[in-house]
Amino acid sequence: MTRRSLWLLCVFVGAHAAGAQDSLVLAGVGRETAVRLAEIVDAARSSGLPTDPIISKISQGVLRHASPERIVVAAQSVATRLEEARAALAPAPTPADITAGENALGVSGVTRAALQAVRSTSPNRPVAVPLGLLAQLVASNVPAKRATEIVTDLIRRGASNAQLVALGNEVNSDVERGVRLIASLDVRLQGLTAVLAPPAGGSAAASAPVGLQSGSGPKKP
Repeated sequence: MTRRSLWLLCVFVGAHAAGAQDSLVLAGVGRETAVRLAEIVDAARSSGLPTDPIISKISQGVLRHASPERIVVAAQSVATRLEEARAALAPAPTPADITAGENALGVSGVTRAALQAVRSTSPNRPVAVPLGLLAQLVASNVPAKRATEIVTDLIRRGASNAQLVALGNEVNSDVERGVRLIASLDVRLQGLTAVLAPPAGGSAAASAPVGLQSGSGPKKP
């Protein structure tokens, strides 16, 4: 697909179905698929959901030459996860929170309950960054329950967004250099929690050994 065709696709998903079908046809997707995708995007927009994740999924499908049906299914799956994330992060999640929640829900093992746990731990602050760390840890094969404990404990200890991002980047860097995930995460957590306040109730979840990993991985269609 050419850059021009991809641009036309993005124009399509940002417009109403009736006026955008021809743009998607030019992008090589087909008129019937154009209508179905427009309905998904328009429904999400009408519901007040961020549409960028859906647009991105459609663009990926086209670039990878996926079948029209797979593109539609993937777009609808993203829309469904966006709705689920918004509900889990109520009462007033930001668009970034909803997008991060959708991304987390697309990782095998991450559940609505995990998102709710993060929200309840940080009820009055944006949670996009903590949710990003949650998704990263689970995608790296940290069990979802353990990853949720780590993230929520760090929030309770007052870890900043910058510290959470740094933790994820440092663990990734360690693993790329051949360090075992468990070892890296344990060391990095101990270093971070040493400079943070103790959590309410004296929990030591974040600094405890990670333990054996269970298999989990990306599940997004």
